[in-house]
Amino acid sequence: MSTIRTVVRRSFNASVRERWFHSRSHPRLVILALIALVVSAPARAQYIYLDTDGDGVSTWTDSLNTGGATNVDVWLHTGQNDNGTPGFCGAPGLATYEFILQATGGTMSWGAFTNTLGTFSTVPALMSSNQVENHIAAWSSPPATGMALGAYKLGTISVTPASGTPCLGFASNSTLSPRYSTAFGTGCPGGRFDHTARYGREWSSAAILPFTPSAPPFLTVPGILVPQYLAPVVVQVQATPPACGLISSLAADFSNLPPGHDAAFSAEPGNLSGTLTWHPTPADHGEFRVTFTAIGRNPGAQASKSSVIHLVTNPVAVEESSVDPVLALRQNRPNPFNPATTIAFSLPQRMSLTLSIYDISGRRVAQLINGVMQAGPHEVPWAGTNDKGQAVASGVYCYQLKTPYGVETRRMVLAR
Repeated sequence: MSTIRTVVRRSFNASVRERWFHSRSHPRLVILALIALVVSAPARAQYIYLDTDGDGVSTWTDSLNTGGATNVDVWLHTGQNDNGTPGFCGAPGLATYEFILQATGGTMSWGAFTNTLGTFSTVPALMSSNQVENHIAAWSSPPATGMALGAYKLGTISVTPASGTPCLGFASNSTLSPRYSTAFGTGCPGGRFDHTARYGREWSSAAILPFTPSAPPFLTVPGILVPQYLAPVVVQVQATPPACGLISSLAADFSNLPPGHDAAFSAEPGNLSGTLTWHPTPADHGEFRVTFTAIGRNPGAQASKSSVIHLVTNPVAVEESSVDPVLALRQNRPNPFNPATTIAFSLPQRMSLTLSIYDISGRRVAQLINGVMQAGPHEVPWAGTNDKGQAVASGVYCYQLKTPYGVETRRMVLAR
C-alpha cells in the first residue's frame, strides 16, 4: 500500500512539473497513475479575484486608481465560489498556479509581481506580457499537496493605466502563447487527466476590477405604450452596465398600478434584460406609470426610468356610437398608412387643445395642433413628417389629444 501511495504522489508531482514546462510526452507510469485517480466529473468552480483595499475580499470599493499606480493583490480560493457555495474539488492541495491578467478598454503598464505564497516561486521562463496581457506562473517546491481548501493571497502586482480607461480581469487564454492559461494545481483530477483546474474549462468564477466602480448602469425602456383594448401589456427592458461593471439587480415598481393587478417582472440571468407582463381588466383605463431600476456594482449607483402605459376604453363602442361622447379621439384612417393618414376627433364645446405625434420611446415627433378649436367633429391630416418637415421612419407611432377634459392616446403604424 505504501508503494502505491508513493507512486501516486510521485506521479502527481511529475504531472505538475510537466504541466508547467509543457512537455509533449508523459512517462507511462504517470499516465496510468493519473487515470487511476480520475473521477466522473472534473474539478470546477473555485474563485480567483483581485483586491486593492487590503481587506482580502472583492467588493465594489476595489478599483484602479485613475491618477497613478495601484497595488493589486491576487487571491485564489481553492474551496468555494464567489457566492460562497462549495467548489467541486473537496481535496486539499495547491501545487502550482498561473494566471493571465487582461486589460480591457485601454492599455496597462505592468510592475513587478511579488509572490507571497509560502514555498512558491515564480517561473521566469513562463512569464511574459504586452500592453494588455500579463502571464504569471509559479510552482511550489516541494509541491504543497497538503494545503487546506481556502483563500490564499498569491501575490501583489503594481499596475498603472497607460491609455484609455482600462478595467482589469482574468483571461482563460492568451495571445502571448497558446499554452498559457489561468489555472492552478489541485488535489482533484481535471478534464485533461491531470490535477490542473483551468479557468474557462474546469471552472469559471472570476472577478473584474473596474476603472469606475461607482458609475451607474444605463436603462432602455419604452416611454409610452398604448396597447389595444384588453391586450396583454408586455414591456421589454434593457440594462447596460458601465465599462467592465455589472448589474446586481433589475426590478420594477408596480405601486402605480390598479389594486389587484397581476403584473409581474422577471429579470434574465445577469440582469441585462427583463420583461414586464400585465393583463389589464375592463375596469382599468387611464395612464399608469411603472418605474424600472437597475443597480450597479456600487449599491448607490442606480439608474431609474419609467414607462407610461396608456389604457383606452373599448374602441369598438366608441366607433359604433352614433352620438359623439364628451371627448372622442378616433382611430386614424388608413392604418397602417403610407405616406399620409387622417386623424379624426370630436369636441363637445369650444376648447384649447394640443394634438401631438410621439414615437414608441415617448419622444415627440410632431405637434399638429396647439390652439383653440370649435365644438364638433374635426379631421387633421399627417404626412408622416416631423416638425422640421422631414420624413420619419417606418414604425409604430402614438397620437395624443390633450384637452381640459383629459388625454386620449391611440396607436398607428407607418409602413413605408
